[in-house]
Amino acid sequence: MESVVEKLRQIGLAEYEAKAYLALLNTHLSTATRVSERSGVPRTKIYVVLESLRDKGWVRVYSGVPLLFKAVEPLRVFEKAKEDYAEFLASVQTTLKEEVNDMKEKFVIKRFDVGLEGLKEAIRKAKTVEINNATADFVKKVSSAFKQDAMVKVLLFPGEAKPSNMPNVQFKQAEIAIITIMRNKEVPSMSIILDEGRTFTAFQDPVDHKYIVDEMLYDECAHCFAGWSSLSWGSAT
Repeated sequence: MESVVEKLRQIGLAEYEAKAYLALLNTHLSTATRVSERSGVPRTKIYVVLESLRDKGWVRVYSGVPLLFKAVEPLRVFEKAKEDYAEFLASVQTTLKEEVNDMKEKFVIKRFDVGLEGLKEAIRKAKTVEINNATADFVKKVSSAFKQDAMVKVLLFPGEAKPSNMPNVQFKQAEIAIITIMRNKEVPSMSIILDEGRTFTAFQDPVDHKYIVDEMLYDECAHCFAGWSSLSWGSAT
């Protein structure tokens, strides 16, 4: 009996509840006093235990003087437990999905240190390239990677001069300067969108002048950059 009690405890019953339920399985209908005698559950606790089993769906109570108790068949109990657990898992899954979505709204997911060469390798495969808030120097650095038949649009950082000898590239001047702080200096914050999908960010270190390139891996961030690009390109002159 002790091994069965332990198994019932593992699926959510307290020790007294498990003993009372097992005692009821061996009778058709029983009073609380008889259940106490058969199970070893103290009389002072038996009514509380039986009420708890009723609330959990393991026991039925029949009115009378005294009250009579009957165990629900194990098959029905376990089928109900399986249904309840499935609903519980579904609710946890929903909660976790909402939590993940909430976390995504708060955090940016990136692949760091792609490097300028890594970016150029990605550009070589792209049919469409959008570079926003770009400096002329950066455009010159990556222009060798543009495919001949690619559609390339560059929104220049305010005040930047249009690079020469790039007839297949569309240029416009941005109306708003987007910057980031690096080594206590303001530097242009550039975004590169390839095939309207992959999104990169690039900054030039003001000390060693090397470019730092990261890839945005979270779709919603990419959508934000794409939306900003479309809006900026449409309003730029």
